[in-house]
Amino acid sequence: MTDVDTAQRCSAWAREMDLSPIGTVGTYRGFLLIETPLPWPRDVAEIAVLRGAAERAAAVGYRLQALVPSDLGAPPEERRVIAHSTPGGAFSGYTRREARHGESLAAALDALLDPAAPAEATTQVDLLVCTHGRRDVCCGSQGTDLALRLAAAGTSPEVVLWRTSHTGGHRFAPTVLVLPQGTGWAFMDPATVEQVLTRAVPFAEVAASYRGCAGLEGPQAQALEREVLIEVGWELLDRPRRGFLTGETTADGGMVVRLEAGADQWEAVVRPGRTLPVPDCMKPLSESVKSETEWLVGGSRPLSGAASS
Repeated sequence: MTDVDTAQRCSAWAREMDLSPIGTVGTYRGFLLIETPLPWPRDVAEIAVLRGAAERAAAVGYRLQALVPSDLGAPPEERRVIAHSTPGGAFSGYTRREARHGESLAAALDALLDPAAPAEATTQVDLLVCTHGRRDVCCGSQGTDLALRLAAAGTSPEVVLWRTSHTGGHRFAPTVLVLPQGTGWAFMDPATVEQVLTRAVPFAEVAASYRGCAGLEGPQAQALEREVLIEVGWELLDRPRRGFLTGETTADGGMVVRLEAGADQWEAVVRPGRTLPVPDCMKPLSESVKSETEWLVGGSRPLSGAASS
């Protein structure tokens, strides 16, 4: 049994508690990725050059991620700035735009965050591994180890590997974000990363590592999506989808949630499960100031028009 007064690694505690990661990825209209040299403080928004970018990202519902520059010797004006954006509505992936920092980061952001700006027709995937050691010991150690192992093994030409700042969910380290797909993953290792990128195994075999899709609104919709993915497979991620609470509830606190993917629809009752503390790494559990609820899906059922396989 875990001792609440003993300092411990948060990811070891999460594995010991068999903590479910689903619904913990957050919901964002987009991601703003900026190459920023190390070292990073606990909150990258405190970096002088990123303060304005952090404010602009928050104002439009984007998550700011610092990236370790791919070319450490490049001058500041050559550092890359990448925006993954969605206008809202049914989600089938973010659109990707890239620019150079140039003489003014603000000018680069003006171009990237302009909703009328054309998106790139690209198959490029940004694979983000959280290695933010100042934020969390597990991410700094396990995340960095994963990033180094992936770099040594190499990736396909379409995949760009990045070491990134805090992605949330540090207790699930090593954590990974896959963009523009918008999916978040927990407890990753090189083999599982490869399976996710290539879809080489049925989704059900990696479902326990799925944190959810950041393009879906709320943890309940993300939890239902995982159940449908287990039923129908990876192709669901290629379809425009929308998840929402119907407003119906059950006597035991469950919420009726619906997922739409084109003409197909699924519905389920999603109930709150365990509410557990969110530990700070290498601190006693008793010092936790935040908690998070797990979500339990009471079996999804297809509605009229929904297909399953």
